[in-house]
Amino acid sequence: MFRKPQSSGFSLLELLIALAVGSIILVIGVPSFQGTLDNQRMTSATNDLVMSLNLAKSEAIKRVAYVSVCKSSNGVSCTGTGWDDGWIVFANAAVANLGSIDAGDEVIRVYPALRDEITVTSIGTVDDFLSFRPSGTVGTSIANMTGTLTTCDSRGVDYARGILLESSGQWRVSHDLNHNGAALTC
Repeated sequence: MFRKPQSSGFSLLELLIALAVGSIILVIGVPSFQGTLDNQRMTSATNDLVMSLNLAKSEAIKRVAYVSVCKSSNGVSCTGTGWDDGWIVFANAAVANLGSIDAGDEVIRVYPALRDEITVTSIGTVDDFLSFRPSGTVGTSIANMTGTLTTCDSRGVDYARGILLESSGQWRVSHDLNHNGAALTC
């Protein structure tokens, strides 16, 4: 008797069908994955800003001193055109010049620039710097500070996240309104 040999592989038709199904899955899945990556980048940038606020507030209370956060493009001084250039958390040796690093001030942490596709805009009195008092409230020795730091990417205001900072030293993250109750802007 003659037996037909068993094949141990795929036929050309089976291989083509598998490739077609795989291609369809990739075409549908890759754009969805890009949205997930964009959301993760925005969340990470917002969390970095919130983490620096937490650090500054806790250090101000612990040290019983003013602790400031300022935008910085070089990681050494309070310079830069925007918060997305990077920022510095530092302890102030004196109440004067809270928005700049002077002799005797101690740099606590330097945050590097954010990815190119993420921008941070600010409104209110937190445009260049913010300072936590020893009590944990936000402001200078003569004025309170309030404002919103808004992270945006190329997708625009629909995906923006605003960190609303109150003079009480509390903040919250919003997806639609700034600290004045108006819509977030990028």
